[in-house]
Amino acid sequence: NQHNQHNQHNQHNMLVKGNASGRRNNILQSFKDASSSISMMRLTGAVLVFCCIINFTFKPKHLHSLRAAVADSTNVLDATNHKNNVSLLDLPLSVKDVAINVGSNIDPIMLADKKYGPCAHNIAVEPIVANKIPFHRQLSVLPAAVSSNPGVMSMRIYNVNGVSSSLAKPATTDFWNSKESRGDGRLVIVPVITLSSLLNSIPKRINVAFLMTDIQGYDFMAIKEAKNTLKERVTHIMTEVWYDDVYTYSGVHNDLCRDWLPLMTELGYTLVKTQHEEDMEKLKARCEKQLKDNPQRPSGKENAGLSEDNAYWVRNDVVEKPFPGVVSVQKYDPGYAEEEYKTCV
Repeated sequence: NQHNQHNQHNQHNMLVKGNASGRRNNILQSFKDASSSISMMRLTGAVLVFCCIINFTFKPKHLHSLRAAVADSTNVLDATNHKNNVSLLDLPLSVKDVAINVGSNIDPIMLADKKYGPCAHNIAVEPIVANKIPFHRQLSVLPAAVSSNPGVMSMRIYNVNGVSSSLAKPATTDFWNSKESRGDGRLVIVPVITLSSLLNSIPKRINVAFLMTDIQGYDFMAIKEAKNTLKERVTHIMTEVWYDDVYTYSGVHNDLCRDWLPLMTELGYTLVKTQHEEDMEKLKARCEKQLKDNPQRPSGKENAGLSEDNAYWVRNDVVEKPFPGVVSVQKYDPGYAEEEYKTCV
């Protein structure tokens, strides 16, 4: 019996010791698990903090600011409003003057005065027949239409070489828009830019010597969209205008007296002449009569037709400065030697 009791006592002690050892192991394992959890939490927290720092430091607007700080003259950033970068045209530093011809058709203008030299550049904006414009090293061609908003639009082709093509429909059927054999009325899809985007893409070190628009009813819309940029960048402008509230195209406004004169006067430009009228007092009287006889603008259906002219505007601070001499690219032969063109870098 004593022997059995002794064995039972030993077994009891071993069981107690085993239980105590098991509890110690469990406690140690718990500490290890807790330590691992804490380490993992610390690591996770550190990762989260790091990500937050990265997100704050390098989110896009800061990256833009960083790029703007180190970039050359190919980008401009509006740091105040965090606007998108405006890409500048990569024109050589030797380019000091440019002319812009919006709606050039196949014969864009070129700065012809010798004072501009071989490094002067010209930009033609033409959506329909850009591929037919003759090549010249002083000319860049942009195949696009111009309106008040950028995007993609439908354009209808009219007249010889598409010279009367427009984003708008003709207000009436006439000789220039009704010849099926010529393809009049054919619909094409064109990219559309704004005039302000084009002007803003030209580095400010470059003088915009002349702007010419002939965009079949969209001249006023294009100029109005760009008005704030226009008055800062352009001193001499020629635009196609309409007379007497006569609509060449429907759905657009382009009247000299009702639309153009109020806007251009507000922007600080003077009408110095039109292609068909140099007596500005006579033209002023004509406008006064038109607005007196028709206080309200008539509709395109009421007054469709063809009564157009080209108006010449000069910014008031340089009103005595003459318009630059220009010729069409097909007649442009300045006679510059190859060695002179090599200086345009």
